[in-house]
Amino acid sequence: MKKQAMVVMNPTAGKGAGKNTLFAVADGLCRGGYDAVVMITQRANHARDLMIERSSDFDIVICIGGDGTLNESVSGLMALHDRTPLGYIPTGTVNDFASTLHLSHNGEEAIQDIVDGTLFPCDIGSFNERYFTYVAAFGAFTEVSYTTSQSSKNLLGRVAYYLEGLKHLPKIKTYHVKIEYDGKLIEDEFIFGAISNSRFIGGNTFYSTKHAQLDDGRFECLLIRPPQNPLDLQAIAAALLKQELNDKFMIFFTAESIKITSEEEIAWTLDGENGGIMKAVTIKNCPHAIDFIIAKEHNE
Repeated sequence: MKKQAMVVMNPTAGKGAGKNTLFAVADGLCRGGYDAVVMITQRANHARDLMIERSSDFDIVICIGGDGTLNESVSGLMALHDRTPLGYIPTGTVNDFASTLHLSHNGEEAIQDIVDGTLFPCDIGSFNERYFTYVAAFGAFTEVSYTTSQSSKNLLGRVAYYLEGLKHLPKIKTYHVKIEYDGKLIEDEFIFGAISNSRFIGGNTFYSTKHAQLDDGRFECLLIRPPQNPLDLQAIAAALLKQELNDKFMIFFTAESIKITSEEEIAWTLDGENGGIMKAVTIKNCPHAIDFIIAKEHNE
């Protein structure tokens, strides 16, 4: 009996690249000994619902889309006790998580890596009652991903994020937050905070390889204090570009779980999508929660 594969595709991610990828994926699965069932998402959270309702009927599930579609797929699988292995073919604009896992953007290569691949038990983050794959963040620039229109992302690609980000520079807001982790406490003013499981955020390399491990049960956490003048802001940008920590403005640590509270509501983003507005969040690492299917050479 042939193995069964469910393919869930977001037709609007990136420049609609999934439509061109779909034939290569279906062909590769058939040649690899799978019967493939293709499902096209029709609405927000459709990928999540499909994973909850149908994934247990298949040997593998494959998500075709951007980071948002991946987040929905992961959220659906996390709602289940038994989770089917997940293959991811990135067709979005930035695809941070795919870059960290060295996943191919070419449909033929990607599906061959999945058919011949191996399982990588990846950590997933829980955020109150929700989940994220690679980053939960607040503050400066975090609203850029979900205020940039899909048409702008499709037309301009990664440049769209930077153009949108420039609009927000004059409006950098400071948040007074209390951060508790591993028996420690930080209380200070910050303009940005990111709890991540990826070397890439918004297409940029934020951490060196030794810090960002997707299967170590810990998050990489970066906090940025407010600049007092344009030179301070320039110093922060330079440190990020060089993957260096500027102790005057930045705090970096790793943690299994983090509780963040503030007196005012803070807007969060999860994997580049709107994560809601709240005063208190509890973020926990779920070790080895989902088996991603990756190329064997990247799991050695």
